[in-house]
Order: sequence, then structure tokens, then C-alpha cells
Amino acid sequence: MKNSFWKKIILKKSLKNLNTISRKNLYIFPNLRGFQIAALIFFCFAVAIFYQNNFALLLSIVLFFIYFISILISYQNLLNLDLSINNKLHPANKFVNLIYQINDKQNRERLNVNFDLENGTTKKDINHKTTINLKYKFDKRGKVDTPTLNIHSLFPFGIIKTFTNVSFKERLTIYPEPIRPSNEIFDQLYQLNTDEGFDYEFDKIEENKENINLSKISWKHSSIKKKLYEKKFKFSNNLQHITIDLQKITAESFEKKLSYASYLIEYFYQLKKPFLLKNKDFISAIACSLDHRNKLLTYLANA
Repeated sequence: MKNSFWKKIILKKSLKNLNTISRKNLYIFPNLRGFQIAALIFFCFAVAIFYQNNFALLLSIVLFFIYFISILISYQNLLNLDLSINNKLHPANKFVNLIYQINDKQNRERLNVNFDLENGTTKKDINHKTTINLKYKFDKRGKVDTPTLNIHSLFPFGIIKTFTNVSFKERLTIYPEPIRPSNEIFDQLYQLNTDEGFDYEFDKIEENKENINLSKISWKHSSIKKKLYEKKFKFSNNLQHITIDLQKITAESFEKKLSYASYLIEYFYQLKKPFLLKNKDFISAIACSLDHRNKLLTYLANA
């Protein structure tokens, strides 16, 4: 209950100081070793007072000086950092790399800084501008807040922990999980684009290991080999464009249609084949650029 209370306080402060680490959202506290050193300082000081022991007094002064220096250095190690997130478009239900950019306002080296998310952690030295990658998994599509980043440092002596949570003003777009359609779905796409003047070219003959459309069976090869062989086709290089029509894709749910469409967009983008997306009254431009891919995936995220 107590931990939950403090987490809420820290999160509330981070939401008021987005993308930055300042005195308003930076906290400092001794760890277990720090409490042990503090107890030792108190013990040595008590021995020096009650038993007039000069060595104990000297030891307590030295340890106190180290303790005080540790507090100052540890605090300055995280102070005045600005953070942002670079990539804002990700698939759902997959572990992705979130790329964070850390900028040092004071342009000095920060050592042994730890960055934590739910699914990963990394330690990095920061010098002016630094990039870190952390894995994260988003459960559903749509617009979401950038995950809060937990940051802490035990530098320099490992006895004082300086820590903070950083929230971000940037929001991320999560598009449907790309799922490869079945052969039947690809057949539907073939039929759709053939009707629109689309074309395929023959590629090769392969043994059939699953049920497919009988029209694609190579009966000549099958009769010779006594096994079912199917004709494999690929998109020819002289095709004009590819139409991905959500209304004509067969699936058990709308979400599955979106996942199939995500896969097809990625697939044709990688092939550098011009494509468009249709859904009811929506018709996209025809292109195969990264910007086109991102726009259509963003559309699917909010469909």
C-alpha cells in the first residue's frame, strides 16, 4: 500500500514535467548499503564522543564527506536531461524496439544511468545526445500514451539512489498485428486484382501440402508424380498497382481483416510494388513509399 502511494505521487509529478528531468521530479534516497554506511557514521561519531577516540572521529568525518559527495554527484548525474521518442508507429501484439533520444542540457558526461520499462532494462553512459532501445509490447491498436520510463542511478559509490519517472507528451500509433493471410485470401486478392486488369506471372511448380483452390493444381505433373502439385505465381514486374479492398477480404472478424491488411501493406511495401487501400468510402492514393505505408497503417490503427 505504501509503495503504491509513493508510485502515484511520483507518477503525478512526472505528468506535470513531461519529457524532462528537473528538480521538480527528481528524487534521492539511500539504498540498503547507504543506510548501513549512515549507521556506521553515527556509530563512529558516538564512539568518538563517548570514548574520546580520535580515530573514530576521523573515520566518521571521512565517511560523512564521502556520503555527502555521493549525494551531490548522484543528484547531478540525472539532473537536467530532456527525453523524446523517435519512432511513433508500431504493430500490436509484438515486441518492438522503442527508441528514446536523451539530450543533455549541460553537455557533460553522465555515467551508469539505468533505464527500465516493463519488458526490458539497459544501462548507458550519456554524453550530449544518446539513443537507447527498449523492448515493449502493445496489447491493442489505436492511439496510446508513450510508456513511462523509469530512470535511476547509483553512481558514484553505490550508496545513494537517485531516481525518477519520465512521462511523455508524444502519443504512439499502434496498428493491427500483421497476420499472414491464408492461401485462400491470396486467391481472393488474385481474383480481385485480375478483375481490375491486374496480372500474375508463372513462377514454379511445388508439391501441395495443404488444401488449395483446385484451379491451381498442375494436373499434368500430379499424374506423373502421383502426388498433388500446385502452380506457384508471383506478381509480375510490369503490374500497374495492387488493390487491397477490406470489403472483399474474407475473415471471421473485422479485426482479422485489419490484421490481414496490415500484413499485405508491409508485404507489398517490401516488394516496392505500388498499392492502394480501399474500405467503404475510403480510397487511398497509389504508391509504395515509406510515407504511404505509414499513412495506411495509421488509417488501420484508427479504423
